[in-house]
Amino acid sequence: MYGEFINAVISFLLIAAVVYFLVVKPYTRYKNGAATREEITHRSCPECLSEIPNAATRCAHCCAEVAPV
Repeated sequence: MYGEFINAVISFLLIAAVVYFLVVKPYTRYKNGAATREEITHRSCPECLSEIPNAATRCAHCCAEVAPV
């Protein structure tokens, strides 16, 4: 009786480890990597803190001159 229980526990732990390392961990790495791969296309204006495109030379909201990135 004890041997069957220990065998079931060990089998469960092995299957759980395989599922974790082959499914959950790669999926989590993929999701975190997708967030860091997003290209940043906007930045904050230093004067009014509104969002402006990276290539802008003037802020559309406060008309302050900003250097392009």
